[in-house]
Amino acid sequence: MKNIFFAMLALMTTVYSFGQPPQRYDTCSVISQYAGEWRYTNGNDTIRIYFQAYRFYSPEIRFVGERLIGWHEYKQGNTIIESDYQRRFSNMIYNRDNDTTMFSIILRLEQCSNSCLELRGTINDLSQSNESKDVIALLDPTKTNMNWTQKHGESTGIITGAHGMTLPSQFTLTKQ
Repeated sequence: MKNIFFAMLALMTTVYSFGQPPQRYDTCSVISQYAGEWRYTNGNDTIRIYFQAYRFYSPEIRFVGERLIGWHEYKQGNTIIESDYQRRFSNMIYNRDNDTTMFSIILRLEQCSNSCLELRGTINDLSQSNESKDVIALLDPTKTNMNWTQKHGESTGIITGAHGMTLPSQFTLTKQ
């Protein structure tokens, strides 16, 4: 009888463990120091990016993560070329599966450490069919300047026909 009980317990544990993937965490509280407004100005071009530290939960893959999400505005003179900046104070939902309809930028800190100066992620090019561009942002040691580089993924435009990038491929943002 004891053997049957332990066999049933082992079977139930195995079935449960395969049915429920373990919860994964990728949280990093030091990412919040980059929240707020960052700005680039060069002649008539102005880019504003607003970052918010955001912890989300994805129930489908049982994942909790902390990222910088952001909104951007690109102006030439007084003309807004593209912007989702007005959404920067929207209420965000914790239980969300990376729904990028509420924000256009998502970045992660390469290593969760105060000494790490590299952020990686994507920005959606709002004027180019919302195509996602790969981003590497390198901070200076004072963490007040961010050298932003973005580029096309290999499949850019295949389905949408989008081409080029609306924002410059490289610029330096300054924390405001």
